Amino acid sequence: MLTINTRQENDVVIVELKGQIDGGPKSQELQELVKNTLTEGKINFIFDITEVKWINSLGAGVLIASYASVRRNEGYINLVGITDRVKVVLRTCGLTPTVFKEFNNVEDAIEDFK
Repeated sequence: MLTINTRQENDVVIVELKGQIDGGPKSQELQELVKNTLTEGKINFIFDITEVKWINSLGAGVLIASYASVRRNEGYINLVGITDRVKVVLRTCGLTPTVFKEFNNVEDAIEDFK
């Protein structure tokens, strides 16, 4: 199960994710959230995945689809708090460090957008 919470700091949308990103219905909600937020003109995101315990290839696909939507709007997604278990999947899929930038905390990820 995945829970999604959002907040905004300056012009950056911070998406806090907890649980599993597995490509299921809750993971698809993340993709819809990104699309809806983009229509509001907000283009820079931080995905705080400190509390994500597991991700599979379908979940990685959700991240890729979200990234593609954001890049089409000239924005970026920074990732915060990647656990070792999640890092293995993201690196195997070639998503870090080539696609997503990794940060240890939200403050550093926000600073990257300035």
